[in-house]
Amino acid sequence: MHSTTNTTSQQFIPKSPDDQLDDVKGRLFSHSWLDAADEYGEFPTNGDRFAAMELKKRQNTEGFTRKGFICQAIAAGWHHKSPEQLKEIADKVGRQRIQVLHGTVDQMITVPHGETLARELGGDGDVTKIIVQGRGHVLHMEEQQKYEQWLENIMDKVEDLR
Repeated sequence: MHSTTNTTSQQFIPKSPDDQLDDVKGRLFSHSWLDAADEYGEFPTNGDRFAAMELKKRQNTEGFTRKGFICQAIAAGWHHKSPEQLKEIADKVGRQRIQVLHGTVDQMITVPHGETLARELGGDGDVTKIIVQGRGHVLHMEEQQKYEQWLENIMDKVEDLR
């Protein structure tokens, strides 16, 4: 499996702002979504819109700090839950309340990790697993309408459990 630690560590290599943005976009999104016309019509492409959002975020020196970035990178790269811990979480939460969403071209956390997560949570029936072909790490942006429907479906499912 692809190492998330390796992906995370690459973020610390000095690059030009344009190279940084290209790297972030390539790790988070599918190329087809990035190259598509901006869904809101404000930019030429979705990739241009994301780049503008990312630059605006980076200008917020109180909200986007180096310390915060490093802490997030450490958390993303080195956290781990054993199969036993995942089973315990699923037992406590209830497998029917869990939904695992994953894009097949996610460069941050590869599909085998999502498959393993779903399986170790008990994804043989009760855990909802949705693998989205041709999409990346940020499904709520790449598949906004479908994402909203997936959320509604799991909320309805949970509501029915009451």
